[in-house]
Amino acid sequence: MLLSFRGVIRAILPVVLLAGAAFGTAGRASWQGVLRDSAENIVPGASVDLHSLSGGAGYAARTSANGTFSFSEIAPGKYELSVSTGAARFKASTTFEVKDGVALTAGLRLSSPEKGRVVISEEAGSSPQASGGEHLSGGEVSSLPLNSRDFSKLLLLAAGTMTDANGAANFTQQFAVNGQRGSATVFALDGADTTDPEMGGATFSNFNVDAIQEVQASSGVMPAEIGHGAASYTNVVTRSGTNDLHGSVFEFLRNASLDARNYFDKVGFNNRRIPPFIRNEFGGTIGGPVKLRGIYDGRDRTFYFGEYQGFRQVLGTTQVFPVPTADERKGIDTITYPDGAHDTLTVAHVDPKIQPVLDQYPLPNDPNGQFGERTYAAYSKVTTRTDQFSVRIDHRISDKAQLLTRFSLNQVTGPVTNPDQTAIDPSFGVQFFDHQRNAGVKYTRTVGPHLSWETSLGYIRSTPFFPAANHTQPAIGFGDGLFQSFGAPAGSIFGSYSNLYQVKHDMAGIRGAHTFKWGVEIRVNRDSTIFGTAPNGSYSFGGGTAYSPVFISSASGQHDIAPGDPLPDSLTGLLTATPYSYNISAPADFTPIGGKFDEAGVRREAYNFYFQDTWKANSHLTLTYGLRYEVNSRIHEATKRTSLPVFLGADGKPASYWDHNATQRYLINPQPPYNKDWNGWGPRLGVDYAFSNHTVMHAGGAIATRLSNLWQENFLTASIPYIFNPFFTAEPGHPVPFQNTFVPEVLPTAYDIHGQAIFPNGRSTDVGPNTEIDLPRYQNDVAALTPGHQTQLPVIIGIARNFRNGYIGSYTLGIDHDFGDVKASAAYVATAGIHLPSVFSPNSYTGADPAFAPFTNFDSSGTQRTGGYGEENIITSDSHSSYHALQMSLTKNSARGGIGLQASYTYSKSIDDTSAVLGGLLGTAGVVLQTLPQDPWNPRAEKGPSTFDVTHVFTLSWIQLLRLERVSFLRPLGRPLTAGWQFLNITTLTTGSPFTVFSGVQQTGAGAGGTDRPDLVQMPHFSTSRKDRADYFGLDNENWTFFSIPINVPDGTGPNHGRFGTLGRNTFRGPGFHNLDLALVKDTPFGHRGNGELGTLEFRAEFFNLFNLVNFGLPSNIVSGSGFGKISKTAGSSRQIQFSLKLIF
Repeated sequence: MLLSFRGVIRAILPVVLLAGAAFGTAGRASWQGVLRDSAENIVPGASVDLHSLSGGAGYAARTSANGTFSFSEIAPGKYELSVSTGAARFKASTTFEVKDGVALTAGLRLSSPEKGRVVISEEAGSSPQASGGEHLSGGEVSSLPLNSRDFSKLLLLAAGTMTDANGAANFTQQFAVNGQRGSATVFALDGADTTDPEMGGATFSNFNVDAIQEVQASSGVMPAEIGHGAASYTNVVTRSGTNDLHGSVFEFLRNASLDARNYFDKVGFNNRRIPPFIRNEFGGTIGGPVKLRGIYDGRDRTFYFGEYQGFRQVLGTTQVFPVPTADERKGIDTITYPDGAHDTLTVAHVDPKIQPVLDQYPLPNDPNGQFGERTYAAYSKVTTRTDQFSVRIDHRISDKAQLLTRFSLNQVTGPVTNPDQTAIDPSFGVQFFDHQRNAGVKYTRTVGPHLSWETSLGYIRSTPFFPAANHTQPAIGFGDGLFQSFGAPAGSIFGSYSNLYQVKHDMAGIRGAHTFKWGVEIRVNRDSTIFGTAPNGSYSFGGGTAYSPVFISSASGQHDIAPGDPLPDSLTGLLTATPYSYNISAPADFTPIGGKFDEAGVRREAYNFYFQDTWKANSHLTLTYGLRYEVNSRIHEATKRTSLPVFLGADGKPASYWDHNATQRYLINPQPPYNKDWNGWGPRLGVDYAFSNHTVMHAGGAIATRLSNLWQENFLTASIPYIFNPFFTAEPGHPVPFQNTFVPEVLPTAYDIHGQAIFPNGRSTDVGPNTEIDLPRYQNDVAALTPGHQTQLPVIIGIARNFRNGYIGSYTLGIDHDFGDVKASAAYVATAGIHLPSVFSPNSYTGADPAFAPFTNFDSSGTQRTGGYGEENIITSDSHSSYHALQMSLTKNSARGGIGLQASYTYSKSIDDTSAVLGGLLGTAGVVLQTLPQDPWNPRAEKGPSTFDVTHVFTLSWIQLLRLERVSFLRPLGRPLTAGWQFLNITTLTTGSPFTVFSGVQQTGAGAGGTDRPDLVQMPHFSTSRKDRADYFGLDNENWTFFSIPINVPDGTGPNHGRFGTLGRNTFRGPGFHNLDLALVKDTPFGHRGNGELGTLEFRAEFFNLFNLVNFGLPSNIVSGSGFGKISKTAGSSRQIQFSLKLIF
């Protein structure tokens, strides 16, 4: 595919490069910039003056309400630069030189009065922002109270931005912006892509905030120069060096002795009131001219800027989960039946194979906890270590050409991703690693006063990796959430070694009232993915029907269970060592194992072209229009390790995966695997109309082509026959054998339909295109090698033939108005996600009946599976989302009042039929955010609020200078004590997130997907203000009575003769979130250098969650599980206090 585009590139590039000829005429220089004060606040109403030192004409411009100023025609020469604010006059310490034909974009910053009232020229400010965008200066980023010094948290201050909890499978920071999934957010450093190439989300979110010049964030209707299908685009501009040596050294410290107790921290756990917590963040920055003594002096020409930041943390995380009681370990099961009857079952002899598991579970220690007498609470230590480093070199090649190079490194080790498991056994932990690298080279050239161009190269490497430590213990899970899973990782290992290469060429030109921009971008993915979900094997108790191997007596005599009868719950299955299902990830003999388990070399190329024009039609009307075209290659694999099912109709032609009468062929190295999507057109249109100097109306619409997420949507590589997941389910007379240790599974040779070995030499590269595997022979051979010789139905994944990129439509209508130094805006913002990816299951779920499993073969009784396919998961582009919002913001920046304030409010509704491709597909003792559809053949019935939908969001950021030196009774203390104080605040108030209630029982013949929902009997009254604040539903152990599980009903299907529940998806709302972070800062200057001080010592005291508000998480949401309707975790920390010292020089 790369070769097929070379001709296109050869044809397009000369046009892109030569089209600038129309803009290359000579002329005078121009200058557009932004004026800010020492606190990085914009300065309106100031006069910027250029006085010619050669006796020529002088120039003056007044800053607008948003701090911008402009000079359209400046004669070349040297000038004296000064700024008058009315209250004071500032002057540049050096002359200001203007070259012929240069288009200047440098901003200006005013020093504090203590530094001698100097004007400092800085790098260019941000370009005009799209609707809903956010501009954060370096001063704001480094000043506002940031938990973990993570700049990306400041993006939540923008209207329409929420954290996306479905970022699920990774630790990259993901945000749901304007109702779109977190994987649709794009990040960059100095224009070089830093989005995780496989998983999406931000890398380098912990970039040293002292090294950030500004954060440019855009969302909504964006110009054509922004692509990648971005719902939002965030570019972090790093600081550059200057002629003066400058930098900083800092240390941030916090520990548990300064913190308040979390609501779920019970006094007495491990004899501690608060779990241990120690955090150190340290590092520094340094920048200046490049000097090699006696060889090179880089002043006015070559500059460097370097930074380092280290992070060390040991955190004791409170874990609350259900474990077996002492009586349950003896074989006693107190049970409540669906009809409300209570009884006690007794397993006379607990199976010895399960006894070691029961013995290893800790005993309950909090009988009044969220899971009743089963509650166990403790803390797990989680260690995190990061080392982040970056160096930037800026070189002025000539008056018209500049070169920027930067290299950044980030080594992340930890945290453990499942502290609930390490609370049972430390060896059950899954550690997170990520070694990130980013490099960028940018060459900028000004051809003339009206034409410039920029060429950049970018590289990002990210290695998010999640290896399990224990390689012998199989997982033991509970489909009804009865107990915390035991050994849940099952030896899993997954992650990626991702590499993205990026080439961009952009050109900009001005002609009359038009400002044009056009360019080309090419991105190439070269990734290796590792994906082993259960190498140790995984047992599931409950969630489906298992059958008793022994007689179980009941206290009443009314519910005795005879051998062969269905077991009523997962506890009786556990006590008798009778699981409902077992599966294991078994590799072929030529498939990589260990740290490279089932490795696949994932490849993709993306080609982008765009053109845009900003047309100043008249003094009131500005039009911005453009067109972007994006075409992405199909996913392909370096060694042809691909396979998928193909659906065929009766005529032998391709059929839809919706066709239950279709037949299937399973192809190795399918060519082509799916249709190529050439429809990547993305038109953009924006209109600004100024009613006056203070009131502007905005309107616009855009279509953005979506870029497929390689981690979530790659259902093509490294599947059968490179890996096979034997899946046993309990059937009458055929129990699933249980062994509490890893049992290797051997796979047979795979043959094609002509009887030839597909991999005679063990090399996937030898396989011809569209080789059809003899699947019946293969699955029979697998069955012959497995215990019990149960027919093995392959679990299939694939990509739909008509899979598309999809696109995001955005539109907005809003108005801005300035009230003096207060700027207010209000906008209607809407988006629609079209042809979004989702998973469709044409053969329903594991254990499905004949009516729901058209591609499974059954015997004449319809109860025994004899062949065909098992569960099939096909990635499709059938999902849809919509988002509508009123977004309002208020900004006040006053140098006189020493205040910088920004408030935003969002009233919104986001609706979809699935909020992520992947999610928590199996029930646990905690909260299940998302599953596949309840009815696998009716995904539209899942339409409801998005999992990240929050109706009301209010955020406030506030920077206030505390001019205590002006307070008369404090003046005797002297300026060293009274001057330099600041108050900073971030406040967040939101309503609750939605959640779904699941039954935890297989209700129908559609199989055990963990997707079934109950009927609602009575609406609960949700509250966290009761005596037991964690009892969100309010009836304690009777919370289940709000619902009815529809089983044993007329015309019911499946082993429980049930039907689908009538309760919808995401029908309830969890508790709201309220948080106030505050910082007090004291800057103390010292020494002298030139007209200013030598440096500043900054002391900070930061208070996160100042008022120690309890922000509860979502409640346990499985009706038949332990602690249903109760909350066991908080959504944020208790009050934490942090102190820091920073030396700025």
